[in-house]
Parts: sequence; C-alpha cells; structure tokens
Amino acid sequence: MAFPVRVKIRVPDTGLGKTLDCMADWLRVNVLAADYACHSVPGFVCSTAAFYFRNVETAQAFVSAFPDAGLADGVASPAYGTTR
Repeated sequence: MAFPVRVKIRVPDTGLGKTLDCMADWLRVNVLAADYACHSVPGFVCSTAAFYFRNVETAQAFVSAFPDAGLADGVASPAYGTTR
C-alpha cells in the first residue's frame, strides 16, 4: 500500500478556506510530492478531507502543524460512546 497512514480532517460547513491553502503550502515545503496524497472523502457525520502519508512521522508532523484542524475521528458521534 503506497499511503498506509490516513489523517481525516473535519471540514466545516463554510469549508477549510485559507487553512487548506496553508496545508497545501506546508505539504509542498515539507513533504516530497510522491510521499503524500489528499482527497475529499465522505464522513459519517460531517464532510472530511483525507490526507494520506507514507509514514506515521510525517502524518504526526502534519497534524502538529495544524492543531486547530479538527480530526474527523468520529469520537464526537453519539454512537462512539461505550455502554456499561
């Protein structure tokens, strides 16, 4: 698998706007073009953008560079909770 690490970002109703531009700039400067890919993907509760990386370290650096970007990891969904 070329890009085994996926980071899904929550896309607000108003879009990512300048944040997406900043993400694209960061990727161009910090990651070789062959080492990442990005696509929109359907989300369970929200629209999402998916960024794919070849390794965890690059994905972590990307997430760290954009701390205000909300991960679309599903934990905000009421279906995520556990029952006891």
